[in-house]
Amino acid sequence: MKSIQTKFIALILGCVLLSSLVIGGAGIMNANQVVDKDSADIMNLMCSEKANELNGLFSCIEQSVNTVAVYANRELTDVKKFKTDPEYVREYTRRIQDIAVNAANNTQGALAVYVRYNPNFTSPTSGLFWSKTALDGRFQELPPTDFSRYSPDDVEHVGWYYLPVKSGQATWMAPYMNKNIQVEMISYVVPLYADNTTIGVVGMDIDFSLIKNSVNTIHVYDTGYAFLTDEQANIMYHRDIPAKTPMDSLESSLLPVADRLRSGGIGNYLFSYEWRGHRKRMALCSLKNGMRLAITAPSKEIDAAKNTLILQSSIALVSISALAVILTILMTRRLIKPLKELNEAAKKIAEGDLSVSLSHQTKDEVGMLADSFQQTVNHLQKYINYINGLAYRDGLTGVKNKTAYQETVANLEEKTRTGRPEFAMIVFDINNLKTINDTQGHDFGDILIIDSCKLICKVFKRSPVYRIGGDEFVVILENDDFENYEELLDRFNTALDDYNRHARPDGRISIARGIAIYEENVDLTVSDVFKRADDAMYQNKIQMKKRREKADRSGSGSNADLCPDGSTDRNPNGSTDRNPDR
Repeated sequence: MKSIQTKFIALILGCVLLSSLVIGGAGIMNANQVVDKDSADIMNLMCSEKANELNGLFSCIEQSVNTVAVYANRELTDVKKFKTDPEYVREYTRRIQDIAVNAANNTQGALAVYVRYNPNFTSPTSGLFWSKTALDGRFQELPPTDFSRYSPDDVEHVGWYYLPVKSGQATWMAPYMNKNIQVEMISYVVPLYADNTTIGVVGMDIDFSLIKNSVNTIHVYDTGYAFLTDEQANIMYHRDIPAKTPMDSLESSLLPVADRLRSGGIGNYLFSYEWRGHRKRMALCSLKNGMRLAITAPSKEIDAAKNTLILQSSIALVSISALAVILTILMTRRLIKPLKELNEAAKKIAEGDLSVSLSHQTKDEVGMLADSFQQTVNHLQKYINYINGLAYRDGLTGVKNKTAYQETVANLEEKTRTGRPEFAMIVFDINNLKTINDTQGHDFGDILIIDSCKLICKVFKRSPVYRIGGDEFVVILENDDFENYEELLDRFNTALDDYNRHARPDGRISIARGIAIYEENVDLTVSDVFKRADDAMYQNKIQMKKRREKADRSGSGSNADLCPDGSTDRNPNGSTDRNPDR
């Protein structure tokens, strides 16, 4: 028969091993999910940032072309003459020529600019065409393309004109090779209309290497890179694949990616595929010119950190398990207490109770495990507190927000049902904030709110302060502050007077306030207390307004409402008894 000690040791060993496997497995699974999400976030963020950079370049080009188009439309004063008078057309071309060339000179990567007219009622070579004959050259006037030599269906030679006119909207043309200077270009063309008539187009040719160089600067992980496709999933630029190659003709695993590109959907996740026997993942973003930016990297590089973490976790799991077996056999009695403590702590955490404290008096691996466990709990508690702080803090002033106020009210409601709490509410309202925002700006108004909040917090530093509206604050008084509320209100009046005495005239603060004390036989809910305090505040506001108007009539100054308390009425409700709101 096995001894109880043997059975106990076997039980402990089984529990330790099982717990290690469960905790380690859960950690590995969690690490796997976290690393996958981080990888997707990294690649999608990089893709989005680079797409924004390229879109900024495209926006500058569009702005240059649109500027020329707007000027061209404005200078066209007589459409009828434009259709019938060649001399008018030549004069019109001379007027817009300088603007067009100047726009091209000031556009990064511009190689040519042109304004071409509708060949149906102008010469087939009418318009202007300025281009560089070398990358580092200057713009020169060249003969425009002769429309009469090509059919409107000849996309290769005159598609730059007929495609935007046919679509009726500004168009980014696909990259093409300019054989005159051996430079690949991409064009942006805007159709011109006047009196519901197609006048022509304004376009600009851009050095496509500018876009390619920007794409080539993208590097992710060790060998990750970027490339461009069009909206039909054809390669536009890739360091290894010829342009215009359909993506779905490369690998069958790219079919879903190609379908997604054609459907216009991008997503904020990574597309998995296989390329030349290697698993890869891809992030996609849409560009302003209709292209798609893709960033791709091998899965083994993306998962390298995850695999290392899993390996390290597995090694740690095996090592800890082996040590646990040895130490359990040699030190069963010593391990019972810390293991029980760990077990109890784990139960509390599983139930949502993070207020655990482990003594872990032993200095062995179990003690180290307990210490790590405690640190994890502490970090988790800090993180939860941080999240709660974001949820319950006002972003402008740093005091508690309306959500925190509502939760406090709910707690007070519970106290009123189960006991006889003693508390009071003070409602503060900043006067003239809308006027200040309208006349001096919202930034000045925000400063006024912050300074007002500081005054309130300075006086009521032991009581919670809540900002429940743009210019409204609530303070809930309990314990000593509740007992000494009159003294605190006097201190607030003094602090406000001192502030206004040293502030500039346009920086003085006027705050109306009202207080109400919870009365069991009067208030059915906490909201009733607030309403009485709010009513008292409005009465105080009315009194302040009257004093200000009286001071204005007597000529005592225009800032009477900024120091509304006077020397004879220090209580904001005109009363000093325990029920000042009545």
